[in-house]
Amino acid sequence: MSIHILVDGVVLARSRFAFSPAFEVLGTLRSRDCAPVTPTGALHHVARWNERARTALDPATRELLHALYPTDHDYTPDFLTPRPTGTREGIEQVTETIATTPEEVVEYHLDIALDGRTVRPEVAEQFPSEAAYRAWRRPVPPALARLVDAGPRAVAEEAARAVGAWYAAAMAEEWPEVRAVLEADIAHRGGQISSRGWAAMLADLGDLTWTGAELLVERPYEGVVDWADDGVLFVPSVAHSGRVQFCAERPDSPVMTYTARGTAPLWSGGREPTRAGADVVGLIGRGRREILVRLDRPRTTRDLSRLDGRSESTISYHLGVLANAGLVDKRRSGGSVAYRRTPLADSLVAAGRGATEVAGD
Repeated sequence: MSIHILVDGVVLARSRFAFSPAFEVLGTLRSRDCAPVTPTGALHHVARWNERARTALDPATRELLHALYPTDHDYTPDFLTPRPTGTREGIEQVTETIATTPEEVVEYHLDIALDGRTVRPEVAEQFPSEAAYRAWRRPVPPALARLVDAGPRAVAEEAARAVGAWYAAAMAEEWPEVRAVLEADIAHRGGQISSRGWAAMLADLGDLTWTGAELLVERPYEGVVDWADDGVLFVPSVAHSGRVQFCAERPDSPVMTYTARGTAPLWSGGREPTRAGADVVGLIGRGRREILVRLDRPRTTRDLSRLDGRSESTISYHLGVLANAGLVDKRRSGGSVAYRRTPLADSLVAAGRGATEVAGD
C-alpha cells in the first residue's frame, strides 16, 4: 500500500530542499526515549540534546513538550513544524510562525489525532473505517488538556514559548554545526540529481519510488495527493531516523523529511580531545584532523569547504598533505574528485574520538 503523490517531470522539477530548527526539535523530542546506538552512534547527539533539555527546563515546560511531541504515537501537530522556505530560518522566525498559527489550523491539527475531538471526514476516510480511525487517536494528555481549555491561541503561543526554551537549552550552541551538515547533505543530493537524475536520488532516500507520473510513499494505508503542483519540499534532518516522514495538507506542498548524511561531526558535541586525541592533533594539526573527521564518507573539496568554513583552496592544500602522508585517497567521478579516509586515518580518528568520549563521560 502507498500514498500516491501525482508528480510528473514538470512538477518534480519545481521541487526543492530546505531545512529549519523546527524539524530538529521535532526529531529530537520524538527520540527522547531512545538510547545512543553506541558511544559515538547515530543517535548520540540526539541523546545529548535531550539530556541537556531534561536538566535545564522546568517540569511544566517539559510536560507540555512531551504532550505535544508524543513518542507513542505517529502524529505530531503539523503547526509545530512550519514549512521552511530555505536554509536560513532561525529559531526566532520559527517560534513567531508557531505562535501566530491561525486558530482554525491549530484546532484542525489537534482534531486529527486527539481522542474525543471533532472527527474530520477527510482524515477518517484514509482509514479502513471510522472505528479504526477513532482507535488510532490518542487520549488528550493532561498538560495539553489544561491549555486547550484556554483556546487555540493559547496553545500556539505556549507551544512557541516551549519550543524556543527547548532550543536555547539543548541545541542553540551547536546550531552552526548542524546547519553545516544539513547544507552538505543538500549539496550531495544536488550532485546525485545532476549526475544520476531525480529517480536515483529519490530511491536513495528509501521507501520512495518515482514512476514518472507518481511519487509512491510506502505506507500501511492508501491515499492520493493531487495538489502537488508546486512540487515536493524535501527536508533533511540530523535528528530524524527511520523511514521518510510524509506530511501533506491542502493546499501546501507535500513535505518529505529524511535522515541527513554525515552526522559524525556532531557526535562529540564540540568537546576537546584529550591524550590520544591531543596526540593526533599534535601529529597532523587540528585543522587536518577536522578534515579527517568529516571524511566519514567520500566528499569533494567543495563538500568539505561547506562543512568546514574554510576556502576550497585551503582544504585542497590540507588534502594534499594528508594524501602524501597516506591518510586520504581520492577517486574521480565525472568532473569531480571525491576524497576518503584510508584505514590508517580511520584508526587515528577512532583513537582521538575514543579519548574524547571517555573524557566527556
